[in-house]
Amino acid sequence: MTRPKKHLAGGPWTNAWSFSLLAAVLMASTSQGQDSQDTQKEEEKPACIFSGIAWQGASISGLGYFPDGKEDEEFIEVFLPNGGRSRKYAYYGKSPLNFYQRIEIRKDDEKGTEEEKAKPKKDSDPDEQEVVEVKYLPMVSTRLDPKVKEIFLFFFKTGEEGNPYGLESIDFSLEAFPVGTFWFFSRCRTPLTIGFGLDNGQLPPLGQALIKARPDEFGDLPIRVFQNKTNIRRKVYSTIWNFTPRARTIVFLLPTPNGVKVRRFMDLAKEEKPLGVRAPGQTAGESKPGKPQKP
Repeated sequence: MTRPKKHLAGGPWTNAWSFSLLAAVLMASTSQGQDSQDTQKEEEKPACIFSGIAWQGASISGLGYFPDGKEDEEFIEVFLPNGGRSRKYAYYGKSPLNFYQRIEIRKDDEKGTEEEKAKPKKDSDPDEQEVVEVKYLPMVSTRLDPKVKEIFLFFFKTGEEGNPYGLESIDFSLEAFPVGTFWFFSRCRTPLTIGFGLDNGQLPPLGQALIKARPDEFGDLPIRVFQNKTNIRRKVYSTIWNFTPRARTIVFLLPTPNGVKVRRFMDLAKEEKPLGVRAPGQTAGESKPGKPQKP
């Protein structure tokens, strides 16, 4: 009679099975750890997203910021148009958000006699000159509310020496500024009365109002602006605007000698990747300092 073979604890099949089980456990653990790391990498979000406009005067260029708020990291230049919203930018640092002007001090290669120095020199390419030093001059800043994740900045030139720029900010999230609404900003020092669509209201001097658009029976938005001066109400602006339900609009009411000038721009609600946003796993300072990113 053939006896059944005994199970050997150290046999080759058992060892192979144990090794396979151990490998599977290690692979699952490694996979979970990798997934956890990837999740952590993906969860890194900017402190805020911002965009802006030069609402008074010409467009503004030559300003920039450090995405982490540290001057030894990468520097991103911003461009602020005067006819619409700039592109969006990502900021990862702490409050306040500071804007700087980047100054390059280049090597003075003018050598030789006084006669040679007096001769007119040919224009040389600035990029071919050696940069000796780079300085970042603080220009303007704004404090951040940690609860507000997207802001819109109004830049303007002050004309003051040593303080050339000023700015104001608003909450630019879709929750605070939903589509189908108009945000009015008055720069007039007298009260204004506004008839807008089916609504009427008043704006105090230098006031603002967020109005949900209610078109008339034709689907249009008639707007009338009256200026209240010395108990006399005078119409200073009247027209009809089209209504775009998926847009939100900022309206500036600027004073003129004969009344008001209206500037407005429309922002369509759509996805946009901000400049400076990091890919999962990307760390601060991967760009070389002194090499600014262009908008």
